[in-house]
Amino acid sequence: MYHFKGGTVYLEDGFKSNVDVITKGGRIHSVGVNLTTPKDAKIVKLQRDQFLAPGLIDAHCHLGLFEDGVGVIGNQGNEYGDFNSAYVRAMDAVFPKDMAFEDARRGGVIAVGAFPGSANLFGGVCSVIKCYGETLEEMLIDGYHGMKMALGENPFRVGQSLSKPPYTRMANAGLIRKTLIEVQNYIEKRDNAKKTDTKPGGKKKAEKKQFDRELGKEHIAMMLEGKYPSRWHVHRRDDIETAIRISEEFKFKLVLEHCTEGWLIPEFIAKRGLTAVIGPMDTARVKYELKNRDERAPYVLNKAGVNVCLMTDHPVMPIHNLRLCGSMSVRGGCTDDEAMKMMTSNPAKLLNIDKDYGSIKKGKLACMAIYSGHPLDMRSKVEHVWIEGEQYC
Repeated sequence: MYHFKGGTVYLEDGFKSNVDVITKGGRIHSVGVNLTTPKDAKIVKLQRDQFLAPGLIDAHCHLGLFEDGVGVIGNQGNEYGDFNSAYVRAMDAVFPKDMAFEDARRGGVIAVGAFPGSANLFGGVCSVIKCYGETLEEMLIDGYHGMKMALGENPFRVGQSLSKPPYTRMANAGLIRKTLIEVQNYIEKRDNAKKTDTKPGGKKKAEKKQFDRELGKEHIAMMLEGKYPSRWHVHRRDDIETAIRISEEFKFKLVLEHCTEGWLIPEFIAKRGLTAVIGPMDTARVKYELKNRDERAPYVLNKAGVNVCLMTDHPVMPIHNLRLCGSMSVRGGCTDDEAMKMMTSNPAKLLNIDKDYGSIKKGKLACMAIYSGHPLDMRSKVEHVWIEGEQYC
């Protein structure tokens, strides 16, 4: 049990000075001003220049799938060979002892969306994991969070290298539509196989019909039936429009990943109530479709009414530099509070973990970090981290 006193605390409604936080067991027991210290609580006195913030959340990365420090053999995030690898699951490749998890914890990042890569039009099933635990079983929050999909250069460049479709943006969209229609037919056949036939005389008798299951189609069916969203890799504005067009045609939930040129068409995105996961912010423009990347993107989209989250896309950008994305968003026009929400409460809601993570609030898990200064000042250090009520470092 801990009683945090003094300093500045980041709450759901912004940074507040001289707020007390009391933890009990693994959860936050109370938040308020001038709280009485419980009998068995250990006091943690924050200095005037220290900040207490909830554990950060990376809405999109490949943590545990592209293992740090081991080279090509650790690259387990893309299943090359076919445009459709919907049958794979990220959770089957996450390595719990990837050294980057230690970087995440010490950087104040406590949970992430761990996704397959973007080499395929259908990349596989996404996971949501904690950045702590000895086994995947301990770390896994949700092994069926969404279907990773991709448009743009990545899938058609991979196709060209393998001499297999897709070769163009036309084929990107065409093969996706073709596959979705096949899955719609699969769903209809599956449902018909479950129906009870009416026999002569009015009596109903169950008749077993032949139906062959197919794992990849089952995973895509979950998306079409609204059981989880499509997490769609899109950079250019034309790919963003294509993703929206297809999602509206087939009526599935869409989240825009990267959304690099989304700031050029903010109202178009906002009127559809979509979420844009922006990033990584601090990398070179290594391909053509990144040429219009701009650190004003989070500000412009947020101002238009788009729900914005931030990502590192680790290992593209190191996981412990998530707050650098927040800092750059502030430089691009966001307020401190807006940038913090993009790394805490917004991704918590997107990943469906806001019951336990994303803010310092009574009842939530006590996953917090103490910074030597403002969390969005990159000169500030993460000095101490608490994970589920226990001091980690």
